[in-house]
Amino acid sequence: MRIGVVPEHPLEWLALRFGRVPTPLVDTHLAVAWARTLLVATRGGVFEALDTAPRSASEVAERCGFDPVATRRLLDALTGLGTLLPHGAERYRLSAATRRWLTRASPHEVVDKVLFSLDEWRFVEHYDRYLVSGEPLDMHALLVAGRAPDPRPPESVADGDAYARYQRGLRALAGVSSAEVARVTPVPRGATRLLDLGGAHGRFAAALLRRHARLQGTVLDLPVAVSASAGMLAAEGLGDRLRHRAGDVFTTDLGDGAWDVVLASQFTHHLDDEANRGLAQRVARALAPGGVYVVQDLVRPASPRDARRSRLGALLDLYFAAVSGAGTFTVPQMHAWFAGAGLAAGRTRWLRTLPGMAQVVGKRGP
Repeated sequence: MRIGVVPEHPLEWLALRFGRVPTPLVDTHLAVAWARTLLVATRGGVFEALDTAPRSASEVAERCGFDPVATRRLLDALTGLGTLLPHGAERYRLSAATRRWLTRASPHEVVDKVLFSLDEWRFVEHYDRYLVSGEPLDMHALLVAGRAPDPRPPESVADGDAYARYQRGLRALAGVSSAEVARVTPVPRGATRLLDLGGAHGRFAAALLRRHARLQGTVLDLPVAVSASAGMLAAEGLGDRLRHRAGDVFTTDLGDGAWDVVLASQFTHHLDDEANRGLAQRVARALAPGGVYVVQDLVRPASPRDARRSRLGALLDLYFAAVSGAGTFTVPQMHAWFAGAGLAAGRTRWLRTLPGMAQVVGKRGP
């Protein structure tokens, strides 16, 4: 998947091809306006207001508590983006994609992840300070404390629901790819024991358990994450087959030969290289013979040749370095973690539903 300016007809293609399109303006001014438009519409309930029927701007304004004139401008902007479609002369309706992704009634919705982008908006304002000082934020500590990352008046981070919203956002994002993850994860034949590291919401673990009837799952995460996600895990409806365990992956006893599959999804980008090496060693001891350690995360390009496949990993490397003190890693770096722990590198699988993300696998010998 590419991120950028996409021409819609031959003249635009020619203008782009010959450098006549001011792409920096599109990538900054228009991108900011587009993102903010989508965010305020989601937070304000615009898409829920249109979920059951097409409505006029005044009807949407009444349902959302908005000014009618401002609402018409918002709906027109969303129509220009293709998020909404015109319905007759005065009404608006949801596009198929908007109904699929941005309404609570949809089984595919990612509403909470979009809402968490309001918190992330504040985090990326730290980029300037990070580039001068090299000092990252601790996004998880800020979310738990409900504090904004700078002394300016907080907009979204400074509230008691921030960490729970973060977990709901992660769960929503996981829903985009959970079916694919369940299908491609290399679960060994006869496996019965799954450990999910740092996956508090449990959506990936639940998908794997549904596909592999013999699996029993444990989700290990910090106490605050377990508390915030208990209802989400219970809602998976798997009962005793899938349980939480509160603890720290670096201090909690993972056992010796206790697990057939250990999954770390979107977790390693919060750890530096040394910590990931140590984690791989702990996981290797915890794996049963023939077991697999599956690192599922964004991948940073190892060379310019890899940049097209890993562009999101490169983009978000800066983000995680600034807000969490770590970043994304290359496949060779992950293989080095495995080698240092005595694990053999398996096949790398690139996810189609989350471009830029891959499963990088380490295997324990028989």
